[in-house]
Amino acid sequence: MDVAGQRFAVLGAGASGRAAARFLRDRGARVDLWDDAPRDRLDPGVDDLERSGVRVAPAGARLDPQRYDGAVVSPGIPGEHPGAAALGAAGVQVIGEVELAWRFLDAPVIAVTGTNGKTTVTELVGRVLRAAGLRVFVGGNVGTPLVEAVGGAWDWVVAEVSSFQLDTAPTLRPRVAVLLNVTEDHLDRHGGLAAYRAAKARIFANQGPGDAAVVNADDPGAWSVDPGRGTVLAYSVEAARPAGAWAEGDDVVLCLPGRDGVRVPRGDLALAGGHNLGNALAAWLAAAWAGVAPARAWDTIRRFPGLPHRYQEFLAWCGVRFVDDSKATNVDAAVRALETADGPVVWVAGGSDKAAEFSPLARAARGRVRAAVLVGETARALERALAGAVPTTVVAGWPEAVARAVDVARPGDTVLLSPASASFDRFSGYAERGRAFQEWCRQETRKRDRAGR
Repeated sequence: MDVAGQRFAVLGAGASGRAAARFLRDRGARVDLWDDAPRDRLDPGVDDLERSGVRVAPAGARLDPQRYDGAVVSPGIPGEHPGAAALGAAGVQVIGEVELAWRFLDAPVIAVTGTNGKTTVTELVGRVLRAAGLRVFVGGNVGTPLVEAVGGAWDWVVAEVSSFQLDTAPTLRPRVAVLLNVTEDHLDRHGGLAAYRAAKARIFANQGPGDAAVVNADDPGAWSVDPGRGTVLAYSVEAARPAGAWAEGDDVVLCLPGRDGVRVPRGDLALAGGHNLGNALAAWLAAAWAGVAPARAWDTIRRFPGLPHRYQEFLAWCGVRFVDDSKATNVDAAVRALETADGPVVWVAGGSDKAAEFSPLARAARGRVRAAVLVGETARALERALAGAVPTTVVAGWPEAVARAVDVARPGDTVLLSPASASFDRFSGYAERGRAFQEWCRQETRKRDRAGR
């Protein structure tokens, strides 16, 4: 892909868009950066781009698609966005930053997607490969834009890819593609579960017989996806598979086609939650296909402590455990957190709406949750879904939610933030929400210590 001398529109001035603009500029393209937000709300990095020759269009300006040879859209911009739609209608090729990176990468790619667990598995695969002495870039939806891998001397590139990124990556061909699960999420963007599942299936679309398709055999949504022409490696915590990885008693077993199977003691996983055994098996398969010795890989996996804001126990106070699971931005993730929590749960949930169906939460909460404190745009919908299952309280804001949860908690309880909702009604993302929750919990418990409780 030769971009020198061509004019590109980059839509979205977030981290992905700024990286794409910088990448294209460095390769001789003429770049216009577009964003709907006013200039004073954009990241200061936009100023550096402008000084280096990138034109930053003012918010609200009309985009003329006839000016452009190509366009790169950020993941947060839907296809029906007026700018993206106008470019496509004019015949301009519109791709995402992941696709842009793929067209320039020399290293083989391990790509990981799924409704839940993809960041954990991406980071875990990267850690296993590095522990084996390989040169590894980890990026994509996990935080570092994938274009930053281009030009590096990598043995492997490990990329987390979202459904939004897969929608705009038509030629991506991972050497290993991992699909963890497909449950309801982002239905406000995709319009329905079928379209969302189809977006996830694109991770396999360009694979051939020399590639591996790692699929969760225990998840109906993932297992129903067409795995394409790659070698299917199933993983399961429930049953043995003809080829793949599975749990068997106190052991885990890995069997790749044409090779002898390997059995190693499971041991205790540092990752909390039964669902993380499945995530560990997925990472184990990906690393084994990349050439890491299975016993060595499993030893690294077993000791992986997990990532912030993913069922992270951060505080113990007066016999109460406090857990930050802010990354649980959908119903399935919150169900898993409720199933993992020890003791009676004081559950803090709510946030911005993604058109989710909350009824499965009532089944998961019944008998586990002693009280639910609900907040944000989805609070009333959650209250209706939980009616009759657990006692609920709707509060006006997040500090009030934390104060109420601490008031209700008793020794042996777990105060659990697992929102089942996105964070954008109040925060810039799940990480900011998690950090704020932790700080408010510390403030509330210190306040009660000073007051004698």
